[in-house]
Amino acid sequence: MALLTRHTLIATGALAACIGIMAPAAAAGLADNVPGWVAGATSIGPADNRKTVTIAVHMALRDRAGLRELADAVSKPGTAAYGHYLTPAAFRARFAPDAADVAAVQAWLAAAGMTDIHAGPAGAYISAQATVGTLRSAFGVTQNLYRHGSMTLRANREAPAIPEALTSKILFIEGLDETFLLRRPQHMSVTEGERVAPAAFAAGQAHPATTPPPVAAGLPSPYCSTYFGDAKATLSTKPGPYGRTLPWLVCGYTPQQVQQAYGLNKVRLDGSGLKVAILDAYASPTIVTDGNFYAKNHKLPALTPANFMQIVPAGIYNVSPSESCGPYGWWGEESLDVAAVHGAAPGASIVYVGARDCGTSLTVALENVIYNQMADIITNSYSFNDEDVPAAAIAAQDQTLMTAAAQGQTVMFSSGDDGDLSQLNGIATGAYAATSRYATGVGGTSLALLGPSGRKQEWGWGNYRDYLGGAHVNSATSITTSGLETISDFGFTYYDFAFYSGSGGGVSLIEQRPSYQRGVVPAALATTLNIDTGNSTTITPHRVSPDVSMVADPYTGYLYGETFTIAGNAVSDAGCTPTSATTEYCEGSIGGTSLASPLFAGVLAVVDQGRLAAGKPVVGFANPWLYGAAVGKTMNSAGINDIVPPAAPSAVLRGYANDLTRVRVVTLASVPFVISPSPVPLIVCGVAVCEGLDDVFNYTTAGYDDVTGLGVPYVPYLVSQ
Repeated sequence: MALLTRHTLIATGALAACIGIMAPAAAAGLADNVPGWVAGATSIGPADNRKTVTIAVHMALRDRAGLRELADAVSKPGTAAYGHYLTPAAFRARFAPDAADVAAVQAWLAAAGMTDIHAGPAGAYISAQATVGTLRSAFGVTQNLYRHGSMTLRANREAPAIPEALTSKILFIEGLDETFLLRRPQHMSVTEGERVAPAAFAAGQAHPATTPPPVAAGLPSPYCSTYFGDAKATLSTKPGPYGRTLPWLVCGYTPQQVQQAYGLNKVRLDGSGLKVAILDAYASPTIVTDGNFYAKNHKLPALTPANFMQIVPAGIYNVSPSESCGPYGWWGEESLDVAAVHGAAPGASIVYVGARDCGTSLTVALENVIYNQMADIITNSYSFNDEDVPAAAIAAQDQTLMTAAAQGQTVMFSSGDDGDLSQLNGIATGAYAATSRYATGVGGTSLALLGPSGRKQEWGWGNYRDYLGGAHVNSATSITTSGLETISDFGFTYYDFAFYSGSGGGVSLIEQRPSYQRGVVPAALATTLNIDTGNSTTITPHRVSPDVSMVADPYTGYLYGETFTIAGNAVSDAGCTPTSATTEYCEGSIGGTSLASPLFAGVLAVVDQGRLAAGKPVVGFANPWLYGAAVGKTMNSAGINDIVPPAAPSAVLRGYANDLTRVRVVTLASVPFVISPSPVPLIVCGVAVCEGLDDVFNYTTAGYDDVTGLGVPYVPYLVSQ
């Protein structure tokens, strides 16, 4: 059906001739190399021919069908082939593209006028620098600018022309469009404002050798909980269906608290001997200093050359904050990822790989890590807010992920922070690349850790927020209020709750159902495509994400640390440690599936350490192993534990230290949908509060669900799985 093929292809031949584009002799069009979004976009003019861009020609591996069979076999517990992973040398001997084909592509690019041409490991890709004008002439494509959402992106409308002899050798040419600039880190902060450049930088002064850090913009709550619920306030007016006494949001769990929550503190393992790679765009110039501030504050091993390595391109610390990918957000992402992996697995070694941007360079960085087998576990805390990626790009990434599986590497992606995406895209789906069948998609939960014993409640992450009317915070335990704010429309009065964030998940439009999800994922989730209007249609069974979850709710978030430029106001600079005349190190709470993915990477490092000690292979591609695991119906009763809706309406309070009259009620996996006080109440869920709702179509339910996947890990049992 049309909905499942969102990639529009336009033939090149006559069209290229009509618009005067020179295509190579004996050329053929490379199918599926056009982004689907461009078909409905309006061109705002041609891209500048002089602009230099990076492209990557992704080669087709030899015997891809054999690679798929091998990846499946070595990843399936209980089979004779399980755990018999290939070394990089063995992989290359069997599957790498022929050297002659790689050389032919290099020669073709050079003849077209491209420069800085390099073949990647195993010949999996060839990267090059080219001007936009060169792309037009070399590939016979237009290069126009289009408005896509809030961004202006360059793209081609035609399938690129390539030498006919290479048509079966090339999967995808990346860089002809800028779809990959839509990748975003998936973290959420409730205590931090917009990241901005220091005033001197923003005023256009000379660009410093190292880009200065963003200005501290924290807006912390005046009160917060150390353990969930140990700080509560009583409201003068009951806030709708929620109790008059509510807990303040969590200040930010420490590494030790997260270890308590998932049983990491109950095993004598710390990830030693395992290597975890973190992939992000850009690189924070203060990451080692920040990591060691953090390690000292939270009693973790220091970052040294023995346990921490960075692989970053030259000039990465000298970038404009106004670049399209938003480097400041990626700096925070790196700080979070390092703190999360190090906090969950203090003995594991970390390799940080930073790309020049969030486009082609990030794809190439991932391929380098996999084909060079630079790590056992790879965490990627970024995603698209859809699956509208060229089909050829998906084919190229799938073969890369199959390579990781064949070599025994675990690759995980954040499932996203915008729920089922229906409110953004008009259709409820998962987000790429967590929807890839060879990636482990990591979703998010709200974690109510009740004490150092590890006793907890945990729910699928989905936040809705409403302000209290007439509010004033009198003290940590008392708030004066007139109740929740309401809005009136068409004669009805509603609570003014609005969706803020939640665990990404849902059915894929591009990946068929993998065998490991059969019999576990409910058929309704795999075969139902929900449309924003409430309509739905039935499709053949497809992949559903996420696969597993950990804490991601920013209101029950994780402490991390980062260097900022001093803000100069008491609220934003509170609790920070000056590190120079202009900078300071600050810690704050953060969340998002960008937290869940590196935490789960740390969990798997601990699990792999235990498996190796017991003479077992590392987990490798985790999904067949996860879907074969026993799932506990009560918390901490098995290696994976099911997440169900809260038993009663759950919410926390979020205040603002700079304004004691602003207080939000933030729901945790529960949303009131009753109109109040109308004599004809509108009840959406059949009850006053929808329990377990993430977004419009995503619910946490018993068993597998598209909010939390299979559930959350409990390490003491998972290690012996």
